[in-house]
Amino acid sequence: MRAQALRDRRAAAGRTTARAGNLVVATTTADGFRGERMSVSTTKRTMVLHSAHQDQFDVPDRDLVFYDQPYDTEHLSRVTDVHLWSPLEGPIDRLPEIITAMTNLRSLSIGPGKVLPTVVTELRQGDLPDSLEELSVHISDRTLVWPDVVVPNLKTLYVGEPFRFKNEHFPRLRALSLYPQRSLNNVRQALELPLEELNLLNVPTDEEIFRLVEPVGLRRLGLIGGRTLTSLTGISALPQLESLRLKNLTSLGDISELATLQQLEIVNIQYCKKITGIAAINDLPRLRRLTLVGCGTIGLEKIEAKLSTLDWANTGATW
Repeated sequence: MRAQALRDRRAAAGRTTARAGNLVVATTTADGFRGERMSVSTTKRTMVLHSAHQDQFDVPDRDLVFYDQPYDTEHLSRVTDVHLWSPLEGPIDRLPEIITAMTNLRSLSIGPGKVLPTVVTELRQGDLPDSLEELSVHISDRTLVWPDVVVPNLKTLYVGEPFRFKNEHFPRLRALSLYPQRSLNNVRQALELPLEELNLLNVPTDEEIFRLVEPVGLRRLGLIGGRTLTSLTGISALPQLESLRLKNLTSLGDISELATLQQLEIVNIQYCKKITGIAAINDLPRLRRLTLVGCGTIGLEKIEAKLSTLDWANTGATW
């Protein structure tokens, strides 16, 4: 009865709850990560595209800048967040010069759409503004090789395809999302950077992954997709973790070792339908935000009391 009552209450509330006094905005990034944000930006994202494609892009909350037309340097200097886009019939093969003129650019997203790999592979030093702190690339399903270009202030990098690079190109990188090689060599290389956050867009190994990342002292870890990981055994080697995301891990079972991560504040588990040991959530004293989406029947009633104490919880399609 208690379990049914819990399900009914969650359904009535849209399965998303927030404690009074906190503004929570649901957002979605390209990899689906960072599903909640605690504030709303008043700055619109600027779309950079060819003027011939204006009619194909109908998003009212975006500013449009056309790279084939004259531009106002002063206006561009105020642009901080850009998405480079092109439809399938209008490919872009080089980074538009207009982006170089955005001297205060902080965030750049390249693709998806018909944006060719040469936009990245033929970059030259100086094409990207030194102010750039966040870069997201979605342009190919083939291995992308970063050119000999240093991005001195880049802190966050997401690459949605296999990726090869040299660490010296990103000296200040703190957050990285990438597809690991089966050998994990590119992950080992990345772990030589001063990373605080690592998101693996596929997990080609078992619990070895926790031993691999242990020496780095990561604060945020995402394991997104894979059939090899069967439990969280060994994750206790990462006691400093503050945020953990697990998604589409089709073989993941026992997660009870979560209870050893006493610094965890955010747990996000999506579409992991075999998980057991959910009661470990009760043993996380600093937990503030919990997402359990698409996990099916996992015994949600075991953490009912804990859910009521959280700042934010989403338990869609999970019981």
